[in-house]
Amino acid sequence: MRSSTHTHPVQHALGWILLFLALPLLWWVSHAEHSIAIEPMRFLYWHTCLELFAVVVAMLVFMTGYRAVFSARRGAVVLLGLAFLGVGLLDFLHTMSYGGMPDAITVNSAQKSMFFWLAARLLAALALLVYVLAPEGPDLPVGTKRRVLAGVLLLVGMLAYVGLLFPDAVPALFVPHQGLTGWKIGLEWLVITLDALTLLALWLRRSALANECAMALAFAVALSAASELFFTRLGTNDKDLANAVGHLYKIGAYLYLFHATFNESLRRPLDRLQMQHMREKLVLSAAPDGILWVDGAGRILLANQAMAQLSGYRSEELVGQNVDIFLPAHLRARHAESMRGYFMAPHPRAMGQMNLKLMRRDGTMLPVDISLGHWKDHGADHAIAYIRDLTERKKFEESLRHQATHDELTGLPNRWLFRLQLDQALVRAGRIGQRVAVLFLDLDYFKTINDSFGHAAGDVLLVQVGVRMRSVLRNNDTLARLGGDEFAIFLADLTEVDEAVTVANKLLVALQAAYCLQDQVVYSGGSLGLAFYPDDALDSDNLLRYADLAMYQAKHAGRGTYACYSQEMDRRVHEDMQLHTRLKEAMAQGALELHYQPQVDILSGAIAGAEALLRWQDPVLGPVSPVTFIPVAEATGLILPLSDWVLETACSQIAAWCLAGTPLRVAVNVSAQQFRQRDLPEKVRSVLQRTGAPAHLLDIEITESMAMSRPEQAREQLEALVALGCSVALDDFGTGYSSLAYLKALPVSKLKIDKSFMDGIPHDSNDVTISRAIIALAKSLGLTLVAEGVETHAQLDFLRAYGCEAYQGWLFAKAMPASALSALLRNLALDAVAAPESPTFNHAR
Repeated sequence: MRSSTHTHPVQHALGWILLFLALPLLWWVSHAEHSIAIEPMRFLYWHTCLELFAVVVAMLVFMTGYRAVFSARRGAVVLLGLAFLGVGLLDFLHTMSYGGMPDAITVNSAQKSMFFWLAARLLAALALLVYVLAPEGPDLPVGTKRRVLAGVLLLVGMLAYVGLLFPDAVPALFVPHQGLTGWKIGLEWLVITLDALTLLALWLRRSALANECAMALAFAVALSAASELFFTRLGTNDKDLANAVGHLYKIGAYLYLFHATFNESLRRPLDRLQMQHMREKLVLSAAPDGILWVDGAGRILLANQAMAQLSGYRSEELVGQNVDIFLPAHLRARHAESMRGYFMAPHPRAMGQMNLKLMRRDGTMLPVDISLGHWKDHGADHAIAYIRDLTERKKFEESLRHQATHDELTGLPNRWLFRLQLDQALVRAGRIGQRVAVLFLDLDYFKTINDSFGHAAGDVLLVQVGVRMRSVLRNNDTLARLGGDEFAIFLADLTEVDEAVTVANKLLVALQAAYCLQDQVVYSGGSLGLAFYPDDALDSDNLLRYADLAMYQAKHAGRGTYACYSQEMDRRVHEDMQLHTRLKEAMAQGALELHYQPQVDILSGAIAGAEALLRWQDPVLGPVSPVTFIPVAEATGLILPLSDWVLETACSQIAAWCLAGTPLRVAVNVSAQQFRQRDLPEKVRSVLQRTGAPAHLLDIEITESMAMSRPEQAREQLEALVALGCSVALDDFGTGYSSLAYLKALPVSKLKIDKSFMDGIPHDSNDVTISRAIIALAKSLGLTLVAEGVETHAQLDFLRAYGCEAYQGWLFAKAMPASALSALLRNLALDAVAAPESPTFNHAR
């Protein structure tokens, strides 16, 4: 605590008054006519009282200075205190050796008492000067203190030896009936000079000594100097007014010095303790955690404001209560036992080691964390507890836990939580012998809705789907969003499979109702697969996988329905996986081939073109039909690189036949995924340019379903292909949309009659009727016709009779490798040269 914060108006006023009074008093005693002699015995009495008081004050200065603890200049304060031990002892010797007092060893006299007086004054003046000039520094070591103490006692002992035994050995200081000697007056002025130097040093070092009660110290030095001035004015009788006033001023100097050292040794520590106490109170009141100080019996001795807010009690109400006030009644006995155990073997406990519940005044339970500290005070146990409110942290942890286990959009359990709860349900079902059904649902047309209305609308749809499904299910049924538009449900405690089927139907019906998205009505629906424990699988992994397989089966069955898992599904999936692996290896190793099936002009019998057909002979699976592996390629994304390879290989073959002198038009089937690529025309142009194949010899075949699913995009793509010089053929005509309006708008130059119509000719009247209608339609639109799958002469005669231009099928030849077709083309060319009248292949087609 800074001394500058203390004001002492009374002490300061008294000091200034004494200093101002010193001037007229000095003037008064300096004139002989004003000299007042005091009756010797009365003077002796008051002299003894004043000196003994001075000795007591000097000893207090010694004790307070010696015990200074907080001063920045503790070493200087200690030295000052030790010096004033000597001053006090010398003052005591001065008192005891004063004339009229019982003789101390030798006869008491003015010479003897003045010797000790001057020794005390010189020691005091030197000590004050050194104290003022001393820099800041640490406390003196105990050994140094003891050595200085011994030195002071030795100095006093030596002076006592001289003053008590040989006072006359010292130059005369006072001559009776004559007064002070020059030697005595000179020493008094030496003391005054030292005091003046001390005052100067105080002024020069006033900033450094701002915390050292500099004003009280200045008054002490100034009054000491004033005291010495009075002692230079003693008359022929040393028991006069000047002597009495000098002693009074010396007492005043000692008191001000005691005030200064008291500040350093006692008041400063007290101020520090008070400040520390205030700081602790502020810390306790400002602490965000509740703080309790309890004794060994559990009685609350202190509670801060935060504890009052936590508990609902006022701080004053808590003091004196037992700490078990924060526990329900049934837990208090156990807590008392725990507390006794803690005090028997106390140990600090940090935060984060234990989560507890604190009962508030209103009876609510508050989650808290507690740290403990322990100490003993005079053998009594005490503990301090810091109580932290965990309400917000618990909410945050619960929020994190919910985020980690639930879908952010719909609020439904996520895959992780679903699996956990499903595993628990399976264990329970196995114990009680009941079924569990797992339902896997995928929304229908969700991608279309997302693409059409945006992801925000898709999110709204997912939320509405979750609400609808939850409304159909029981409270103990678990619904989860696995990701995207996939949802999973498990129904526990089932006895019959039909119960799950009933729920599946309800879910599908609920999802078929209209949705309102962005003020527009849309429809979605879902496809659902079911798998059962323990019928289909015994673990959650396989149940989810089997339900997923069943869901895809429902998709293939036309969507909007459900399917139950069967082992046949699993077998097909394993076959498809093996097929996918083998197909990927075949593509990497170049094990695929293109075969070409000739397309024959019906009237001339010439080869008018060929269709490129993909063939795969696998060393493990044997010959694999395109009908088998093309769907797998489409489902796994291999169809795009596979389609690119077919296009590249077919164009290379077209270029090779042109170089061989047997140019031939080749039809290449384009997959649906390839056709949806916006860069298809650019890719075809690049392949034609790279291989050197003429564009007019490349037919691009697409199916009706491809053309009609996105007619505008189809028209743009086909027009770009025709602009390159390619021709466009519509494959499998009559099996799909057969929309005449779109057919007229598309740049199609050729129709292909599907094999399914050829199979019934000429015996099936429906096939005959449909085929005749297709031929008539093509003729009316000016389109070329190619019939597929012609295997009998009767079928050929039918086509010839109704004017179909070309056919392909086993009647003429199966699809063959390029080398075989090249040989056939060469033979036909040689036959044409040898017999120019015979039919030849038509280059123009």
